[in-house]
Amino acid sequence: MDVQTFCSFIVLFMSIIWPAVSGFNILVSSVYGEGSHFLAGAAVGQGLADKGHNVTVLISRAYEHRAKDPKYSNLSFLIFNHRNRSLQDVRDMFFHANTMAFDSAESQMLELFSLFSESMADDCVGVLHDVDIMKQLKGMDAIIMDPVWLCGIVMGAVIERDLNHSKQIKMISMTPNIPDGAMLQSIGSYFNSAFQPEISTGYTNRMTFLQRVTNIFFTSLTIILSQYIFIPPYQKVARNMGFDQQDLDLNLWTWHKLFDLHLINIHMSSDFPFPLSPNVILIGGGLTVRPPAKLDQELEEFVNSSGDEGVIVFTLGTYFASVTKFQPKFVDMFAEAFRRLPQKVIWQLKELPKKELPPNVKALPWVPQNDLLGHPKLRVIITHGGNNGFQEACSYGVPMVIIHFLGDQYDVAARVEARGMGRSIDKFALSADVIYETLYDVINNPRYAKVAKEVSSIIKNDPMSGKERAAFWVDHVIKYGGDYLRSPATELSFIQFYMLDVLAFLLTVLCIVLLIAFACLRFVISLCYRVVFGSTKSKTD
Repeated sequence: MDVQTFCSFIVLFMSIIWPAVSGFNILVSSVYGEGSHFLAGAAVGQGLADKGHNVTVLISRAYEHRAKDPKYSNLSFLIFNHRNRSLQDVRDMFFHANTMAFDSAESQMLELFSLFSESMADDCVGVLHDVDIMKQLKGMDAIIMDPVWLCGIVMGAVIERDLNHSKQIKMISMTPNIPDGAMLQSIGSYFNSAFQPEISTGYTNRMTFLQRVTNIFFTSLTIILSQYIFIPPYQKVARNMGFDQQDLDLNLWTWHKLFDLHLINIHMSSDFPFPLSPNVILIGGGLTVRPPAKLDQELEEFVNSSGDEGVIVFTLGTYFASVTKFQPKFVDMFAEAFRRLPQKVIWQLKELPKKELPPNVKALPWVPQNDLLGHPKLRVIITHGGNNGFQEACSYGVPMVIIHFLGDQYDVAARVEARGMGRSIDKFALSADVIYETLYDVINNPRYAKVAKEVSSIIKNDPMSGKERAAFWVDHVIKYGGDYLRSPATELSFIQFYMLDVLAFLLTVLCIVLLIAFACLRFVISLCYRVVFGSTKSKTD
């Protein structure tokens, strides 16, 4: 073998095995880098990195501290700048969106929804015009994007166009919470309002007549908001980037063409069962869970000092940890309820209240939730019903008390109560007595802990974790594509999908048959009448 042949063989060999050795290049775009959306997206990215893929996470300059977190050392980060807003404006927008439920009515949510769409679409323009970022994205094989920020769709189309369509970017959506009906229908997965509760309704899968009526209304509202408020700003971005509708049809009813795979962070052990299209993969049941680490000495001593009574963890997430500032009465109610309980309480509070907290309460600006959930002395966790925390508690088998404020938190509360893993408290019914009675019941009634442990056992019996399942399917669609997984329901019109044309045809046939039968019967009756009465008349004559 001469040198040239040998070199050619090496090049061919490396071109075959290199993807297997170095993995695919995958971008994760999960809403700026803050909150539950980022945590779920980053967890999927970590699962892919553990399998040898090269994962890059796109985050905002406002949250660039994520890139320095040693927990994400196996991920690379791309940081984009904001065009028309300061970093504090961005942080304030997210803070306001997550805390407005205390003082605001649902009527203000529409205004906020529109503001978010316009602002995030504007940031998308900034990313698309960032030469350095777009240059680095040309090497991507797949984009995993959160549906809350549709910029990933336009990014993928721009990359393919810049490469003269010599490469197809695989598009994967990653929904970090309970899916809405509009999304499920748009990807060809069956959605029936009779037993599938719409997001934000707080209904179970066994609804009354009026609840089913409301459920259909909420689904219709979700479709309208998505199609006419949420999506149009990105349609404008696509047009400004030179795409017409034929090149990039960014539309709710064409989503099935835009994506190869859909990941959803739920698990059927704790959710209401419903049918799914093959290209929808459930990755819940502890997506963000990691093996519990040992608590620091001070916190460990506090936990152990609880004795047989155990501890309660109270955390309402990143934003509600500042509740002392904007709802001091809220803090006072819980402090009074905790004072009556024998358990020790670990409470996430960024600022201490003016009144002294009870001696059995330890306030911390940040709580190692994962590590505490895995601690044997934990009796119950009080949370706002964020999906990540809910899934983590399910994975560890910890009973819950949910205080829901907005969005899918109502739905998490409904699932906790329907499954029997705990109880919920309406934010408008909060009082020290209600909080105390609810906690006392969940801690001392063994049925809650029994159900929570059962759910945990089901999750742990899975052959793959959520991260592993996500990594497997993302790798699969990069290699083989997702066309064969798409439901044929996406090719049907509304009339065809619900068989209205067939029903109309069968109804028409039935009407014709009945008309013929009626005509025949009328003819027979008329004939008999003539025979009987005709013969009688002739005898009379």
